[in-house]
Amino acid sequence: MQKRRLALTAPLVLLVALIAPATPASAHPDHGGGGREMFPGEGVVRDNEKSSPQQHAGLNPTSRGVKLVGKAEVTNPSGTGNLGRIADVSAYGNYAFLTAFREPTCENTGAHVINMKDPRRPYEVKSAFMPTDAGNYAGEGSDVISIYNRYYKGPLFIHQNETCPTAGAPTAPRTRGGINIWDIKDPEHPKLIVAHAGDYTAADGVTIEDQANQVHSQFAWTNIFNGRTYVVLVDDEEATDIDILDITDPYNPVLVNDTLNLDAEPFNVGQPEPNNLQSVFSHDMMVQRVGGRYVMNMSYWDGGYVMLDVTDPTPGNVSLITESDFATVDEEQRKRGKTISPEGNGHQSELSPDTKFLVAADEDFNPYRVVAKVTSGPYAGTDFTATPGPGAAPVSAETSIIGTPTFVGLACAGTVAPGTGIALIERGVCSFQEKLDTIVAAGYTAGIVFNAQRDDCLGQVSMSANGTIPFVFANRLAGLQLLGVQGVTSANACTTATPTGATAQAADIKAVFDGWGYLRLFKTDIPGKRGAKGSIRQIDTYAIPEAQNPSFSSGYGDLSVHEVALDPDKQLAYVSYYAGGFRIFKYGNNGLKEVGKFIDQGGNNFWGVEVHKIGAKRYVLASDRDFGLYIFQPDV
Repeated sequence: MQKRRLALTAPLVLLVALIAPATPASAHPDHGGGGREMFPGEGVVRDNEKSSPQQHAGLNPTSRGVKLVGKAEVTNPSGTGNLGRIADVSAYGNYAFLTAFREPTCENTGAHVINMKDPRRPYEVKSAFMPTDAGNYAGEGSDVISIYNRYYKGPLFIHQNETCPTAGAPTAPRTRGGINIWDIKDPEHPKLIVAHAGDYTAADGVTIEDQANQVHSQFAWTNIFNGRTYVVLVDDEEATDIDILDITDPYNPVLVNDTLNLDAEPFNVGQPEPNNLQSVFSHDMMVQRVGGRYVMNMSYWDGGYVMLDVTDPTPGNVSLITESDFATVDEEQRKRGKTISPEGNGHQSELSPDTKFLVAADEDFNPYRVVAKVTSGPYAGTDFTATPGPGAAPVSAETSIIGTPTFVGLACAGTVAPGTGIALIERGVCSFQEKLDTIVAAGYTAGIVFNAQRDDCLGQVSMSANGTIPFVFANRLAGLQLLGVQGVTSANACTTATPTGATAQAADIKAVFDGWGYLRLFKTDIPGKRGAKGSIRQIDTYAIPEAQNPSFSSGYGDLSVHEVALDPDKQLAYVSYYAGGFRIFKYGNNGLKEVGKFIDQGGNNFWGVEVHKIGAKRYVLASDRDFGLYIFQPDV
């Protein structure tokens, strides 16, 4: 029996797509904060792998093997400045498009337009700004694709929509999530074709909701074998977290597949060891033709880097070509004589033009690993995951959470008696901010929130709550173990009630240095024949030296790798490295070698990177989170 799935678009016609039945979707336990809030305003940060921007001294300015051609600063129409304003970059012709992120205030978001006709003197075309609806922001994975069919002829600009952390309930249907598609035949006068196209199906697989699932990233391609144009979405809110739309008619996108969960049969890309690699979800992807098939290289966070055959992207026809696993020991820490499990975090990757190599970026914004353990009672010695709230005091080398908590229930305003030490709190009823404010007012110096009794109780969330004490989140199993509940397991934790009057057991939550995120290089073999299996083998890893040095763990900005773009003609990788600057690497059978780098006076905060021709010359575009656009030419 088939279920009816809708790809709803606003404000245009709603189309129905028929697809095969799937396991009912649920809020994804680890993706960008674990899906929707329990209620509007609870405070779930849905993009918690992105650091909040901060002013910093930065690394020393440098320029080697690369020429800065020009740069253009954007203007934030809300008047609150550019700190963290800019996200990704994409381009068409003489124009670049910079998505506007949720920082600093998540207002007037969408995409800035930059005129690059003279790459030495690029400038923002302020009147061409492409806004999205209030309560949304645009971030990762903007894209430009040109299509030519009976429905549309010319270039399209596509960006995703995620929900602002402080956004209230939407006031109208079809105003959140999904993707926006723009006509950019005249980039200085873009026209919105459709807004919030995406997956509107509820977790029961039948109910159609008012708002699309929010989308973290997307990528579009045209299949020359059938003439159809598709866009793949990273669905923030479901375990089936890869949605594919047919946008051959961009005015009427149709959802053709939302059944893909690579952490389940028949893919099973997760790995049992090391046991910290539990966040298995889609994050980013690209698609390219390899012989007679279309291959999607999917960056699947702790699931590694995955190659899928998407020649036929409909349910039951997407197949696994090959996938990577992380080593048992972090390679960059091992080079420095230390033994710790890898962080995982397969963030973004790109296949070389000949498809013989894959260069991949493991993003890690926290150079310290938070390790947590129950230290008394029936579960003494049991490890658990503690996710720090990004707006609270960090768990760091100087600050740990050690001791026996006091269980204070839901910790809503007026319910907590004065106390000291660690407060253990159950999720629900009131916002995370209210819980934090309540325990601070009562005198507590740290807080542990555990998940509520709900279907996805084993998931983690990143809490939006600002304060001056450490404030971490644990799943329900860990919370009940901290309360000493006998016989609780992962199988029954979500249905086990919280005991009244329980006494908490001791916990030890501390930070261990494990470095910032870094690059990986793989050798790949991807046959061009549909159905043929391939292989992927790691050759090398590379981290900038400062990123593996505890002395640079604070005060220098984020020293994690973020994105990579490969030169179409040379074995060169161009890399955005946040405060680590813009980097150039040679890659091949002998590994990765840094051959160029750029850090501007006053530092940089590079997010996106794109290889693009302006006229007859090829340039590399990079987006700076706190400024706008940089235009480079390699000199290696």
